[in-house]
Amino acid sequence: MPLYYPNLYMTTQVRNSSKSVAAMESALTGINVLLSFCGQRQIDLIGRFLKHEYFSLHELDAIRDYCQQTFSTRPGGVPQGVVPFAGRGKSRSTRKTGLANEYNRLTHIAKYVEWLARILLTGVVDKRISLSIDKMKKGLESRRPSSKGRNQTGREQGLSREQEAVLLAVVQPGSLRNPFEDPPTQIRNQLLILLLLHLGIRAGELLNIRVSDIDWANNQIVIARRADEKRDPRRRQPLVKTLDRRLPVKDTLVQTIHSYIVQFRSKVPGARRHDYLLVTHKPGPTQGQPMSRSAFIKVIALISAASPEIAGLHAHELRHTWNDRFSEFMDARDDSPTPKQQEGERSYLMGWKPDSGTAATYTKRFTQRKAMEVSLKLQEGISRVPENLKND
Repeated sequence: MPLYYPNLYMTTQVRNSSKSVAAMESALTGINVLLSFCGQRQIDLIGRFLKHEYFSLHELDAIRDYCQQTFSTRPGGVPQGVVPFAGRGKSRSTRKTGLANEYNRLTHIAKYVEWLARILLTGVVDKRISLSIDKMKKGLESRRPSSKGRNQTGREQGLSREQEAVLLAVVQPGSLRNPFEDPPTQIRNQLLILLLLHLGIRAGELLNIRVSDIDWANNQIVIARRADEKRDPRRRQPLVKTLDRRLPVKDTLVQTIHSYIVQFRSKVPGARRHDYLLVTHKPGPTQGQPMSRSAFIKVIALISAASPEIAGLHAHELRHTWNDRFSEFMDARDDSPTPKQQEGERSYLMGWKPDSGTAATYTKRFTQRKAMEVSLKLQEGISRVPENLKND
């Protein structure tokens, strides 16, 4: 039988909030880890909450430690990605998962236990009980790692101009450094990189672009949300996390897109069965199908390994690069808009809600970098240290 409260939570708090499938899976993973923890320790979560008994400090620490574990397949064990419950064996991998996984697990567990405690005690939650529930939630949140592990030192501002030039040289069709042998695949992958660099879109948005989304008359591309698209044959549909928007595309890039469609995509068996722009060229059962996220990740990894200057490249880094170029362009304008105006324009192009604050993060980051440059120039203007003080 399905577990009543986890399913009620997912339906009312996650699914009904129009969260993506990926967000639902992430929440379920966190709840699954919590239930596994409770199963191992024989904790009756519902019974305890009904008696107004919440997690103690040492239990909060234990949950944090449990969330750090990697749950993987063991001989005779459960499949990867499924957390074993009590009675399925006590042997467990001592390897630690990444900071991002730990952070997400604790975040979802904190939200779920707060919701569960309040839903179980509906009508009897007074100020004292409410404070106890809040204390439990904050205790879990305070035990999250300080960073979700997404930032990489030296990569927060995207690619440098030199790295960008190397990247474009690597994906140039016919280049000796190009890691792909098939010419049509080279053309597709070059287009893939150009779209990411020129538009600053996410990987999910790129993989969701359809030929019909391209406005050829006005040189524009529509980035549209299509969650749970039934006509998408991919097992895991790439999702658009941001708002719908219409983006301008320069002439040369539009011509590149058109050439790819007419000269290469149209000749791939099975590609005419759907409207997605980027398709699988490799012969096999998926040939002609929309490019999958796993294939996209593999393409980025091979490009990254093609040159030491771009080693460790990840797709989201190109989104950072676009934002850096946007800041540089705005700063160089004679009639540079105010920071508030810049944030509004950036928010639209990136698909963020105007009041989300995400655009302000990039504006602040650019301002900090400019301030550091000014500081260095000021230091260069300071007189040299007198000779008699150099050896002191």
